[in-house]
Amino acid sequence: MKRYIYLVILLGLMLLLNSCLTEPSYPPVEPWLCIINADGTGFRKIKKVDLNFGTTGFWDIYTTKDNRIIFYGEKLWISETDTIRPVSITDNIYTLQQQPARLSQSPDGSKLYFASKDKNIHELDLNTMVSRQLTSESVRTLRNPIVSDLGNFITYTSHGYGPPSRFTEFLSWMDLRSGDIGYIPTIDSICVNAFYSESEDFVYYEGVNVKRSRLDGGELSLVSTGGSMYPYSTFGVSSDNRYIIHVWDEYPTLDLKCHDKQTGNSVRFPIKASLDHGYIAKICKDANIVFYAEPGYPDKLKAYNLDTRIDFSLLKENGSLALFTVYSIAPTWDGTKLYFYADVSDR
Repeated sequence: MKRYIYLVILLGLMLLLNSCLTEPSYPPVEPWLCIINADGTGFRKIKKVDLNFGTTGFWDIYTTKDNRIIFYGEKLWISETDTIRPVSITDNIYTLQQQPARLSQSPDGSKLYFASKDKNIHELDLNTMVSRQLTSESVRTLRNPIVSDLGNFITYTSHGYGPPSRFTEFLSWMDLRSGDIGYIPTIDSICVNAFYSESEDFVYYEGVNVKRSRLDGGELSLVSTGGSMYPYSTFGVSSDNRYIIHVWDEYPTLDLKCHDKQTGNSVRFPIKASLDHGYIAKICKDANIVFYAEPGYPDKLKAYNLDTRIDFSLLKENGSLALFTVYSIAPTWDGTKLYFYADVSDR
């Protein structure tokens, strides 16, 4: 009897070993900085994101007008895109804020605006690499600076506790030419993601829904329903001032909403979000194209043309490549290419 038991066990071990030998092996999933054309061609892994990458970690990525790439972490690093060799450009500036990891750029691409953990807003000239502190706050935390369409103003929020002893987030503006600063009166105690259109002389922002008003709070009106009560770097306005993209965050729904101010029409898409990297979607600086990550396993990289209303999948899974988790994306200003940081596997 024992002999038969031993034979059965031996046969089972042989079958198990045989299945292990014949099972196809796949390369491991690894984090890479990659690039792909907007039409879905030209996918390429550029550099593996590991301890030798050249930064101390980053939460988001951006492209510059001259097609360099910036890594936003506790510091800012910049690199050419053909060979990734990050160079720190904020060594003399306080540690940057993570929530949100907003890097705003002037229309001509010469200046960067960002918030640091010292509670203040900074400007960095990319031509001279000279920085200056724009604000002098010591109590509330200033964050999420957004440059205006003509580049003469920034808007930002003031985050913290204030009268009447509750959490608030106020909106402020600054004239970069004169240094003048002012508050934007609102009916909501929490307002985020303000963008000032100089050409229209209206400021657009999120509170309860997306609203617009003058800088003095006058002529208040509703623009788009839905929204988020948290600042994030996805909120944006197209370069022609026609479209607004923002998040529709009403549990359990989390969508990217693209709103046409001219027609009043909107479309929504599922959008991916993470605690470290925020909402993964961006509008191009000089093209009416929105790139975003659709959640799933694997995630999907997609592009939506705001003018043609065509939604396009950039990278489809095939026999040799699998895209798993997308962490951050950075479209070029003209919308022809997309850089992205993701877990990928070559089969």
